[in-house]
Amino acid sequence: MPVAPVPLSFLLNEKSTGIYTATIVGNDGVTPLPAATLLTLTLTLYVIKADGTAQAIRSAQNVLNANNVTVDAAGLLTWSIQVADTTLVVATVPFERHVALFQWTWASGAGKHEVVLSVKNLSQVT
Repeated sequence: MPVAPVPLSFLLNEKSTGIYTATIVGNDGVTPLPAATLLTLTLTLYVIKADGTAQAIRSAQNVLNANNVTVDAAGLLTWSIQVADTTLVVATVPFERHVALFQWTWASGAGKHEVVLSVKNLSQVT
């Protein structure tokens, strides 16, 4: 049975900003899709709490060259991560996983990409 790939993960401090980049690709997993080719691009950002439940921060938000996300003619997606994206939902944990799921469609298919922001609670640092 195939194993699902582990999503890319990186560390950010709570209430910080950052830049994340990835390439939007077609069905072959290689061919870049320029912004003009895309019909839709959404971002769902959610927190996985310590009890295993999830809480949405962004729910299938349109981010096709909107809402702090751009895609250029070479298929390069650039997400300007905002303070609201890294604000802790549960203030008593040392780290919180914020999962970003990008989903897109074009005339002949659909794709998705996931990245995990490991958000560090600075008030828990001793």
